[in-house]
Amino acid sequence: MTDLVIIGGGPAGMSAALAAYENGIRDILILERDERLGGILQQCIHNGFGLHRFGEELTGPEYAWRYEERVRELGIPFKLNTMVLDITEDKVITATNPTDGIFTIEAKAVILAMGCRERSRGALNIAGTRPAGVYSAGTAQKLVNMKGFMPGKKVVILGSGDIGLIMARRMSLEGAEVKAVCELMPYSGGLARNIEQCLNDFNIPLLLSHTVVKIHGKKRVEGVTIAKVDEKGKPIKETMQFIECDTLLLSVGL
Repeated sequence: MTDLVIIGGGPAGMSAALAAYENGIRDILILERDERLGGILQQCIHNGFGLHRFGEELTGPEYAWRYEERVRELGIPFKLNTMVLDITEDKVITATNPTDGIFTIEAKAVILAMGCRERSRGALNIAGTRPAGVYSAGTAQKLVNMKGFMPGKKVVILGSGDIGLIMARRMSLEGAEVKAVCELMPYSGGLARNIEQCLNDFNIPLLLSHTVVKIHGKKRVEGVTIAKVDEKGKPIKETMQFIECDTLLLSVGL
């Protein structure tokens, strides 16, 4: 019987473990499906983290390491490469990893800290075929920052949240041409400093009240049709225009 099992070893899971430890709980176990702790922060290599928490500017991996270092100092156990398959009403956790195979843990309490998933193209109902070259912005971020792969050379980004803006800059720095960032709303969802540093500094146009209405291409994206939208978010036919590109990144919420 384990007093507390935390599923997810990202910043939320690690800080939950530290808070529990500081409040007297010693029998803690963190389960993380990735090969290291840190969660999504591992691929966020840009700075801007830590200003509120630590009073200094850190990159995502540096911020994650502050928590991991503390977890290791306190000797809080964790299992990596571990996928949780099931949790029963009695808090019996079934999990699996390459070392232990399939195993169960009885817990007195369970904290779920598994983060969220990006909204995919399927949630948007964009017309067109299903060619290669359509990625969520977070997937592209992982490919570029952790795997060393470039998703494409001519990019259109749909959605002006912070991940979309940061990826516009990242793709530009890696040599891609970012044709435009389209935003359905009449305002950007990202921070003002990210609009300045990620778009304006690189002369990338931000098209407000615009969306992608069609994806073109059979095997690979060959372009997208974009259009201005009215107050109800409906595309205005007369404003449709074709943009040639080989990659579409979606930054459309979590």
